[in-house]
Amino acid sequence: MFMENISQEGGVVYMNIKDIAKLAGVSTSTVSKVLNKKDRDISNATREKVLNIVQEYQYVPYSKIRKNTYIRCYCLGVFIADIHFDYTELIYNIGKAASKKGYSIIVNYLKENWKQVKLLDGKDIDGIIIVGNTEKYRQIITEIKIKQIPCIIADFSKQKNVDAAKIIYEEEMAAYKAISYLIEKGHTAIGCVVSENPMINKGYKRALYDNKIDFDDANIFKKDITTEEGQESLREWVEFKNTAVLCEDEEKVICLYKILSEKGMLVPDDISVISLKDSKYYELLKPPVTATEPLGKSIEEEIVSLILKQIETPFPALEDVYLPIGIKERQSVKLPDKWQGKKIVVVGSLNLDISISVPHIPMGGEALIATGTTLIPGGKGANQAIGAAKLGSKVYLIGCLGNDSDGKELYANLLKYKVRTDGIEYENTLSTGKAYINIPAIDEGESTIIVYPGTNRALSRSQIRKYDYLFDGAKYCLLSLEIPIETANYTASVCQKKNVKVILKPSGVNKISEELLKKVTYFVPNKKELHLLIPGDETIEEKAEKLCDMGVENVIITLGKDGCYLKNAEYARYFAAADFESVDTTGGADAFISALAVYLSENVPLIRAIGFATYSAGITVTRQGVQPSMPDRIALEMYQDMITDSFT
Repeated sequence: MFMENISQEGGVVYMNIKDIAKLAGVSTSTVSKVLNKKDRDISNATREKVLNIVQEYQYVPYSKIRKNTYIRCYCLGVFIADIHFDYTELIYNIGKAASKKGYSIIVNYLKENWKQVKLLDGKDIDGIIIVGNTEKYRQIITEIKIKQIPCIIADFSKQKNVDAAKIIYEEEMAAYKAISYLIEKGHTAIGCVVSENPMINKGYKRALYDNKIDFDDANIFKKDITTEEGQESLREWVEFKNTAVLCEDEEKVICLYKILSEKGMLVPDDISVISLKDSKYYELLKPPVTATEPLGKSIEEEIVSLILKQIETPFPALEDVYLPIGIKERQSVKLPDKWQGKKIVVVGSLNLDISISVPHIPMGGEALIATGTTLIPGGKGANQAIGAAKLGSKVYLIGCLGNDSDGKELYANLLKYKVRTDGIEYENTLSTGKAYINIPAIDEGESTIIVYPGTNRALSRSQIRKYDYLFDGAKYCLLSLEIPIETANYTASVCQKKNVKVILKPSGVNKISEELLKKVTYFVPNKKELHLLIPGDETIEEKAEKLCDMGVENVIITLGKDGCYLKNAEYARYFAAADFESVDTTGGADAFISALAVYLSENVPLIRAIGFATYSAGITVTRQGVQPSMPDRIALEMYQDMITDSFT
């Protein structure tokens, strides 16, 4: 009964200290002392009782007088309607935009119990901004209108029949524009990383439908990426064949970038990324992220502009302002790579190369003083993968590393050269492989190599089976035998089933089965490897003929400074080496094989491809260290005219 006697207008409570005293069961002087902090002689229980009533009813002194005598206080109330969405950045930017106009903001969450909105009528605010979907709060909107408080809604879901001015940024339209943009860029396999947001899903589906692209629910990832389980699911999801992904916001973009980086996948080379909402942080990512954005003013500027119009106009219309949506192009989207011939898979060893510079190769019992040592990433698998990647191919490497500092260094080096590391696994019981290389002075012979296999011995059939999807769409597999021979045999069988041509380097073995040779399209031994595999006094030509008789389609024997020899059904031909001064011959064969694969995958004729391979090897041996010495596309094709003249 007591509350009926408290002054009310339009449902808003106006209290004085007499009302508080009655509710608390104390005198007005006690209330006054508590409010003015002169309450030393008042018990804690009484003080708490008075303050709780003040807080509950949000008592403001002289609120009724101030209500009836309007004085602009330059403060806006901002209420968040959707607690399931993070509007932190938007609210921050609204505050900045309001500050530029001389206003401050008060922020609160909108609840179905709208008492805090009623009580705001007695506070110093000039208008209310409600952010989010207000479907559950229509009665609150009505209350605000009755009290004639200027109010607008920042609406992201195109609500209907809401009696208030609205800023409308249609998430459905933003999703439609983003997906349409990706389709215009040539993408048809497009995924989404979103929350349970029906408006985004509608825009995504409509864009696919309008462009006659089938919808697949598996392409929408909706799990919570803030959990370890959600992130693990996302790691598996990115293995789908999508060439582009729409992310809902910066949290999902950053998580996706992190996972793609872990897997050695590159944006936008492997997968294009676009965000539904722009962020100030996107310029800081590598590459910067393309996103949808409102054209003209920013969302927060439009929000502040509209609420001020409602405040300052005597009889404002309840207008809806639809924000036009555009695309902020940065560097995270490109045309999809449809040139499947450029995809190459490498299966082989990864080592830390310990190079020792010596005057000459030591004889038995001889002790030499080294003139220098270097520790650099190597291994035939890694060398060939990096050689092909530097020439522009999309290269996937399958191999094993130790869970040690050397392994992590080699892994980082692969990422540096843009090798895709999906097929790399760490082995805890063995250390990373090593290669000890003796490099003689110029004109003192070729280098010699002693290899400690380490984790390369752990590359198994089961690992090849696990990553056999990497062979899909590839044209060539580069295979070397510094790994278990049974793994090499199984890899060749996988390639045969998937119509992937095998280029085999028979390093580190003295015999090889005819079963494996029959699965090989290009067999590339050096002279020493050839004589180990086929001992006897026959000539190089005769031994190459034997290999062809055993089922190899093409035999290319690398001869160092003497060039190479090709034998197949059409040719039996020598090719001279490129005229470069040799410093370190270690990586010549790997450079030859990687360049051969790249140009063959691009449908370059075999003889001309051998020319590019020959010059790639020649450039590589002019410096110490294999991987840094391998040429990129520009460096190699500087010799294109010479190659055309000599290799036809």
